[in-house]
Amino acid sequence: MKIVRIASVVFISVFGFNSCKTATESEPKQPEELPNIILVMADDLGWGDVAYNGNKTVKTPHLDQMAAAGLKLNRFYAAAPVCSPTRASALTGRHPYRVRIPWAGDGFIHPNEVTIAEMLKTKGYATGHFGKWHVGGLSKSFKQSYFPGPITTYSPPWENGFDVSFSTESMMPTYNPYYHVGGNYGEEDYKMIQTEVVSQGQETGGHKWRDVYWTGPGQFLDSNPGGDDAELVMDKALEFIKEKVETQENFLSLIWFHNVHTPVVAGNKYRELYKDLTTEEQHWYGGISAMDDQIGRLRAELKIMGISENTIIWFCSDNGPSYVHDLNSAGPYRGKKSELLEGGIIVPSIVEWPAKFKSPASINTPMVTSDFFPTLLEISGVDWKGQAHIDGEDVLSILMGDKTQRERPIGFRSPLPSRLNQEKTLNAEQWAYLDHNYKLISLDNGKSYQLYDLSTDVQESKDLSEQLPDIKQKLLEGLLTWSRSIDTELEMQNNTYEEKDKTLRFSRK
Repeated sequence: MKIVRIASVVFISVFGFNSCKTATESEPKQPEELPNIILVMADDLGWGDVAYNGNKTVKTPHLDQMAAAGLKLNRFYAAAPVCSPTRASALTGRHPYRVRIPWAGDGFIHPNEVTIAEMLKTKGYATGHFGKWHVGGLSKSFKQSYFPGPITTYSPPWENGFDVSFSTESMMPTYNPYYHVGGNYGEEDYKMIQTEVVSQGQETGGHKWRDVYWTGPGQFLDSNPGGDDAELVMDKALEFIKEKVETQENFLSLIWFHNVHTPVVAGNKYRELYKDLTTEEQHWYGGISAMDDQIGRLRAELKIMGISENTIIWFCSDNGPSYVHDLNSAGPYRGKKSELLEGGIIVPSIVEWPAKFKSPASINTPMVTSDFFPTLLEISGVDWKGQAHIDGEDVLSILMGDKTQRERPIGFRSPLPSRLNQEKTLNAEQWAYLDHNYKLISLDNGKSYQLYDLSTDVQESKDLSEQLPDIKQKLLEGLLTWSRSIDTELEMQNNTYEEKDKTLRFSRK
């Protein structure tokens, strides 16, 4: 178990932000009552990229069935508009700035951070991570990520509480994952979405992909597995789950697909579903259907193993649809990945737990990826008293239908992307603060703020700042107080982290 951040604990007691109930206040749970937990995350899947949210082209029958049988979370948010920060929030329950992972490929899970996997292990859970990691390096000796800069600082799943891993540092081709047909990343003929037919195991017409699947320190799959990447990820996840069922262990399984982050590639089986569309569209929609098929396979296998009733499956995406193409969809929302407009952060999400959620429901209360940590630990009876500032909230009572309001708003901070190149960020920030229907947002480093009522204006087109100045002021005060709490904690971290880590301080203000 990693070191608990004592300085941060003092901060919480001073500012009083951590209102979630600790496990010491919960009723003790017997091991046989504990649920298994599976967190499924898609990559760059927009709110409107699934059929159950109204997409008329894509075929997602298994997600549609899951939405019809479980709880459809209509206002579920990624904690950030890009991937690495959102993943950090899911692992720690903390806003990405507190974890010092502000942007995609920027930062790593510090040894002082405590993850949901480490916490659940205190209750005897077996833990596994499968798919995309992207919150730290998996190799100490050679560069994996295509992001600029040196080798990513080493912080793999097995150093963060996961017993079993089948993980890549970053993105992978979503079919024939070890080989990309086309130019290398950054070259003119690099293909974000494939335009050719790709065969299983093909190793012509392109280049070997840099990243590989890691299973432990210095251990990785060195040969091209070929085939569908989503199936490969699910194969390994199901191996882990079946083994834990046989040994009668509760488990946490993170299944973090690469679909449908670029480079998007689909095999013939899934392209055939869209044979009347262009080749590029076949790869795009086929990549979504390939992932959907594996989610259906997971749900079916859990029933066969007899554990579906007391297994929580929570599905979401890591951010809104990518800005590099227009085949994707944010549904009715404005904005895309990298932006704190709704389209960049509201994502499709469904949760199933048949033992507790007896009837299907559609929930409109805002939730966020930071909520995983306190909610699932509370369900599992984990004593997380003394942990640092948790931005997420225990939302079980909302999921159970006992409440319809959060206890506190959701805050967002993110670097401001360059309008000329959204992969790059400016030395400025975008902020947002969401209190149920009202959203306060600044897209110019706090120079101006707009207020929107999302109950009547999901497009964020009508600024109500002048009409509702009291609401604007209240949200602004809340946002600034919350934001100052982050800056204060970062300064306190600087005083407690080891000297060698001080060069890694996140300095954006």
